[in-house]
Amino acid sequence: MIQKNILRSNLSNHNLYKIELSKKIESFFNELIKGYVVCTYVPIESEVNILPLLKDIDILNTTFMNHGNLQICSYKEPLIKKKNGILEPQNPDIKNDTEVFIVPGLGFTKSGSRLGRGSGHYDKLLYKNPSVLKIGVCHDFQIVDYIPEEEHDISMDYVFTDKNYYKSAI
Repeated sequence: MIQKNILRSNLSNHNLYKIELSKKIESFFNELIKGYVVCTYVPIESEVNILPLLKDIDILNTTFMNHGNLQICSYKEPLIKKKNGILEPQNPDIKNDTEVFIVPGLGFTKSGSRLGRGSGHYDKLLYKNPSVLKIGVCHDFQIVDYIPEEEHDISMDYVFTDKNYYKSAI
């Protein structure tokens, strides 16, 4: 879709790795996920580094690519660089117990629409896990008024930025 590609072009190529959530937002975020099995992304430079906030999570999962499909595994080191420079556990231990997904994106709306990189990997994974809590994480400037949605797009329940958070109506 042309509109999505224009948005991707406008929102990509920013180094967001060192962006931190405010203490107020961090506190609410931690309360929201406390006691759950959480699956997070391992950030690249263009994504908010959420890992410091997850140090007290009892069971932490992440994702890895397996034959072109995004799957869930235990978060454990060592992490190795895979395709597109993404870090993944060297020996993935497949898991199916995730209750909360923390999802990166190039952009989000306040109502939870997500603009990914265009491959649909997260949408496919979230579709297979419909009952999980879905939390998008981005920088405040990545909140946009409108993202064109397609039938396969999965919306977030919450979107957290460095300055605010939004709960969707879904």
